[in-house]
Amino acid sequence: MGGTLALWYDERDKGTEMVRGAQRLLGLEEIGCVRPEVELHFNLWRDLNTSIETNFLDIGLRFRTSLEPVKQFYIYIPCKIHSEHLRDISQVLKFGQTLDAVFNSVISLGDQGDRYYKTTNAGRHFTTIYSIDFSVDGDVHVEYIQNDDQSTGSLIIFTEKLCGRIRKQQAEGCLNSYIRFRLYLKGPASEVFSQEIDVNDHFTVPLIGRLELTEFRLNEKRSYPSSIAEIARKGQFNVAQIHYFLIRDLRHELTMQHKPFRKVRRLEGKLWRHYLLDNGDERRVAEYERLADRMVIYHWREDAQDKSPVEDFVAFASFRASARNIWVYLLIAVLLGAVGSSLATGVANILKWRDYDVGPPGWEGWLMLIVLFGVAFGGLARLLAPPSLRLLRQIASWRRKIL
Repeated sequence: MGGTLALWYDERDKGTEMVRGAQRLLGLEEIGCVRPEVELHFNLWRDLNTSIETNFLDIGLRFRTSLEPVKQFYIYIPCKIHSEHLRDISQVLKFGQTLDAVFNSVISLGDQGDRYYKTTNAGRHFTTIYSIDFSVDGDVHVEYIQNDDQSTGSLIIFTEKLCGRIRKQQAEGCLNSYIRFRLYLKGPASEVFSQEIDVNDHFTVPLIGRLELTEFRLNEKRSYPSSIAEIARKGQFNVAQIHYFLIRDLRHELTMQHKPFRKVRRLEGKLWRHYLLDNGDERRVAEYERLADRMVIYHWREDAQDKSPVEDFVAFASFRASARNIWVYLLIAVLLGAVGSSLATGVANILKWRDYDVGPPGWEGWLMLIVLFGVAFGGLARLLAPPSLRLLRQIASWRRKIL
């Protein structure tokens, strides 16, 4: 776990000049800088089930202004991913009430075209949703970057082909544009946002549980690898709003978060059914219905303030979950009880043997004596270990000086 996502774009000289000219005419130019406005959606899904897929991040970008200045744009992921782990989910949004769930409003389907469709809200254009081709010669390709610490990061590059398609519709009056895709967090990527740690030793973990830390960072510049800091500096979007949703099982108890949520609610199973299942078979549908009732959505939101865009975003939360080896703990507890009973019998037999000169104390008595000697020897060794180690280090130091 660690690192930050990053979002930026390469400038398109012709588009930049066109937009700057329009801003000058309208008196809206600010320090000669033109930055497209974007609203970002991130849904981190955890704890579902392998039959449905688990541990994935859905990313949505809603462009509120023209992409004329944008040649192509990038999302940096601080780990190695593969292009086959990326999936367009624009078509999934059409089914059921998925659009309502994603945009938290009553959204209707409008006209459809070649790899896009329009949506409306209260009879007016809301946003145009574009599909993304993740094939080899499609709209996106993935490249790798070797970071300073020898880790590998990934660049998801959204090419000029996709940006040109969006610009074409924007020129026809459909300015508000949206794309949405899914990143399956597999292999090394499975721990890029979450890490499970033991909060105590292995003996007490089954009773106390495990702690999972979940942290999502975006555009946190101090966490940029040096290569990303250099290339991302010029083409920063004007981020107007960020919505981050973390979806967890109720059995994971929230213990801490870095700032208050905007909202916490249970997952609306019917609203999200098509989004998660597509047209799943009966087995997957039954599994989903069983799990959906115990899923909780934690929602963080960050808005631009006083015309200043959101520069970065961090959301941290920790959860406690019961450990899976509780049955091992119960077995150990039963065995300890049996051993304790035998030791008690052994103590009684030893006392009788000593005081009343009866027969040998039996196997329980000898076991008790062995345990007592073991405890005494272990305690003595633990007591003498630190000074012995210090003495050995001092001897080694003297030896190095002499030689």
